[in-house]
Amino acid sequence: MKILYFKELKKYALDKCFQSENSEILNKLMERNIIIRDNQSISFRFVGMIALIDCIVIVFPKYKVAPYENYIGREVEHRNYIKTIFKVFEKYRKSKSSLLEKDCDEEEEYLNLFSLYKSLIDDFIENGLYENERHIHTLCGDGEIDWNKTIGELDNHFNILKNPIYLNYYTHDIEEEQENYIRSIQKKLLTDAAAYFEEFRKFGIDGFQFDFHFDGDLIGDEEYRIFKIDLELRENFSERKINLLKLMRSILKEKAHSIYEDINIYGTKSYHSIWENVCQNVLGHNSTLRENIPKPNWKSVNNENDNYSSSFIPDIVFEENDDLHIYDAKYYETEFDEKGKLKNSAPGIGDISKQFLYEESYRAYYKEVGIEKSRYYNAFLFPTEETQHSYIGEVSFKIFPGKKIELFKLSTEKMYKNYLKDLKLRKEINDIRKN
Repeated sequence: MKILYFKELKKYALDKCFQSENSEILNKLMERNIIIRDNQSISFRFVGMIALIDCIVIVFPKYKVAPYENYIGREVEHRNYIKTIFKVFEKYRKSKSSLLEKDCDEEEEYLNLFSLYKSLIDDFIENGLYENERHIHTLCGDGEIDWNKTIGELDNHFNILKNPIYLNYYTHDIEEEQENYIRSIQKKLLTDAAAYFEEFRKFGIDGFQFDFHFDGDLIGDEEYRIFKIDLELRENFSERKINLLKLMRSILKEKAHSIYEDINIYGTKSYHSIWENVCQNVLGHNSTLRENIPKPNWKSVNNENDNYSSSFIPDIVFEENDDLHIYDAKYYETEFDEKGKLKNSAPGIGDISKQFLYEESYRAYYKEVGIEKSRYYNAFLFPTEETQHSYIGEVSFKIFPGKKIELFKLSTEKMYKNYLKDLKLRKEINDIRKN
């Protein structure tokens, strides 16, 4: 299987990836803005894997050194890097919300199916196939006597001591249905999951080995199967079965909303959210501090009632000793040339002003509540493929005298490693600042 490597947002010649036989797939990806076409060039608004009929497309984050031009001799490096990205995806999905409660979300659906299939396989390995039990009452059977049904429905006789005697009785038995529609749905989804993860095996990623085949007929489309699962949920009180039924329903909902019948896709159009989540977890973001920022107050000339709208939401904020740290995670590299001039993308005036306003808002809050902070640290955080973190400069703005925004390049290798292991690295950032 041919593997092609690309970089998010970079333009590529159309024929490098999509041949004429893949034109329908290209159109589908363009419909969802995963791919943007400009005449005979395309660019990806997506990070992850797209498994096509004749090749696997890997799209790296936009901070990555362009992989297509640096492919020769670096295949192992590229594969290891995308394996790490996939692990970050999975960690992010688990941290965001419960899979069983998630509705179909365009920005995250390409991550969700992977996690749902994996959960389905894990449940099957631990518990086996779905089994349905039928409760049967038999007249004078071999099971346990059901006295409530016997007393309520059968005539009794009395002995000489006036005690009731039942010549007949009902017994209660449990019969397992070895084949049922819900089990068939599970088998079909397990077969789909095996085919889905086969694409990862072709790519050489460990940990996705799973084989399952179901050749039986399964009537109805995804919506009908969801309807049958909903009926089963009404009659079930087993926590494990309820969780499995909800899991299968979530998978079917994903498939019902998907336009990709012949594409296996795993990734995201919102990698900036993942990088932000990585920075939050590794640096120790305290979301409750966001509540301390005041909200704009709107008043009508005809009404004295207060109307508060939403306020600033900093990416990362935390207290350390008597200091307050306010960081903004930027999902691109910013560099200076040898003369100290900006070489590429940099935060715009809106981002810069907003970051200073965060600081001003917190200063006003702490002054109001009578708390004095020693220092306020304000910074932009940029990803880099370098192996070490570095401090590269600062931003100042005359209308905010005496204040600055520090610029840090954070090694994605270190950040992802800490993120996956739930480790913190505040000390490294502080050490760089001191030096």
